[in-house]
Amino acid sequence: MKRIVLGVTIALVVVAATGAGLAVARPDLVPAWAGIDPARLPSWARLAAAAPGPVDYGLYCKEHGVPEKFCTLCHEELTGTLLLCTEHGGIPEDICTLCHPEAEAKYDLAMCTEHDLPEQFCGECGNGPGAAAALPDDGWCAAHNMPGAWCIECKAAGGCATGDHADHPGHEDHAGHAHGPAEAEVCRVPLPIVRLRTPGPAARLGIETAPARQERLVPRLLANAETAFDANRCAEVYPRVGGFLREARADLGQPVRRGEVLAVVDSAEISGAKSRFLAARSAAELAKVAYDRTAKLTERGALPAKNELEALTALNQAQAEMMDAEQALRNFGFADADLARIAEAKDTSSLLDVVAPIDGVITARHAVRGEAVQPTTQLFDVTDTSRMWLWVDVYEADIAAVALGQPVRFIIPGVDGAESEGTVTWVGVQVDPTTRTTRVRAELANPDGRLRANLFGQAEIQLGEERQAVVVPKAAVQRKDDADVVFLLQDDGVYRPQRVVARPVDRRDVVEVAWGLQDGQRVVTKGSFLLKTEIMKGAIGAGCCE
Repeated sequence: MKRIVLGVTIALVVVAATGAGLAVARPDLVPAWAGIDPARLPSWARLAAAAPGPVDYGLYCKEHGVPEKFCTLCHEELTGTLLLCTEHGGIPEDICTLCHPEAEAKYDLAMCTEHDLPEQFCGECGNGPGAAAALPDDGWCAAHNMPGAWCIECKAAGGCATGDHADHPGHEDHAGHAHGPAEAEVCRVPLPIVRLRTPGPAARLGIETAPARQERLVPRLLANAETAFDANRCAEVYPRVGGFLREARADLGQPVRRGEVLAVVDSAEISGAKSRFLAARSAAELAKVAYDRTAKLTERGALPAKNELEALTALNQAQAEMMDAEQALRNFGFADADLARIAEAKDTSSLLDVVAPIDGVITARHAVRGEAVQPTTQLFDVTDTSRMWLWVDVYEADIAAVALGQPVRFIIPGVDGAESEGTVTWVGVQVDPTTRTTRVRAELANPDGRLRANLFGQAEIQLGEERQAVVVPKAAVQRKDDADVVFLLQDDGVYRPQRVVARPVDRRDVVEVAWGLQDGQRVVTKGSFLLKTEIMKGAIGAGCCE
C-alpha cells in the first residue's frame, strides 16, 4: 500500500511540474478554464512566450526546403487548394517571403540569398512551379528523347510536327506553332538557366567558352587493322618429283621472275620419263612410216585391206603411247619447248629444274642442297608484294555503314607520315563471338614495298562524302536524361543549357553537332560538368553557382 501511495504522489508531482512549465513557456496552449492570466506571469516567462520561433508546420520537404503542406513541386494537386502569389511566380502565398518576410523563420525555409525567395521556388533562378513556362524552348521532344522536328510520333499526334523548332532552337516565343493536346509532355520540358551568384567568377570556377565552328568533315570509321599477303599473289614451290636436291639457287628476299630456276632436283623418275618419251616418239614415227607404205600398197591392190587396218591400229597405239609419255613430262613441269629440246638432243638426264610460278620475292626458303625431297616437300614461298591485303576488325555496331568500294587509308606504323590507300573488297558475313567484330578486307597498293605482312595499326574507312558540319570540343558535351547537352553563354555569368544531337567523328578532340547548335554560338568548353550539376534535380545550390 505504501508503494502505491508513493507512486501516485510522484506521478502527481510530475504532472504538476509539466503543466507549470507549459503554462510558463506556452500560455497560449493553456485552456481558458485553467484561469491563468499571462499578465500575472513573471517577466522572464512573458519574454520566453513572446520570443519568435518556428511553428508546428508538420512534415518538412527537405528536397525543396519548405513544409510538405506547401510543396507544390512534390504535390501538384496543392495548387488547386492553396492561395498562390501570382505577383511572384505562383509561389504559395504562405511561403512568399517577399510578401511575408516572417515566413522564413516561421517555416524554416531554405532561401535564395540573392532574390529573397525560397530557393527551390525562386523564379529568377529558373526554379519553381512557373519557371518552366518562362524558360526558352530548345525544340526537344522530351517524351521520345529526340528533336521535335525528327519525332514521327509527335507529328502523328499533332505536336511539334513542322520542324518549327529545328530551324531556331532556343526561341522564346512559342506562338505560331502547331501543337497537340499533350504539348507539355511532348515538346516543352526546357532546362533551367544557370546564373552565377557574383559577377565575374567564371575564371575562378574554371569556366571557359569558345564559339562553335563549322568545318569540312568526312565521315570516317577508325578500326584496328593488320596487313597480310594477298593470297591471290602467293605461290608455294614444290619439286613435283622425288629425288635429291642438287642445287638451291634462290635465297630469302631475292626478287624472281616467272620461269626463273630456283632449284635443281636429281631424280631417276625424270630419266625414266625422258627415255619413255624418246622411245614412244620413235615408235610413233616408225608406225607412221609403216602405215603410209601399207596404205599405198593396198591402194594398188598389192595387199589386202586387212593389212592397212592393222597398220592404222598400230599407228594409233604408238601415237597414244607417245602422248602419254609427253603428258608425263608435262606433269613434271616440262613445256613444249622443253619437249622439243629433249627430242632433238636425245636428252635422258635425271635433272629437273624447279622454276618460279609467278613474279615476286622469295619470302620463305626450306630448300637445303643435298636433301632428299618428295613431291610434297615445300622448297620456297614466292609472293608478289606489289599489292597487300588489309584485315580490318569492325565492331558489330558499325559494320552496317561499311560497303564495298569505300576508300580505306592505313597509316604505316613506324614511318612518319607514311600511309597507303586502297578500297574495301570484301565485308565479312559473321561476327566473332569473342571480340564482337566483323572482318573487312581491303586491298592496298604497295609499289615501294614499305608494307609488310602482319603490320598492326589503324585503318580509316571513308563512309561518305565530304560535307560541312558544326563541331565543338568533346568536353563541351554532357549527358543528362540520356540526351546530349551543351551550355550556351547568354550573358555575363548566365548560361542556357541546350540539348543537341552529338555524333562522333574521326577526330579525338571534337564531336559533330548534327542538331541544336549553329555556327558561332559560344559554348562552355571547360567547366560544363559543374554547370550540369546545377540543373540536376536535387543538386546543391541548383540554378545558382557560388
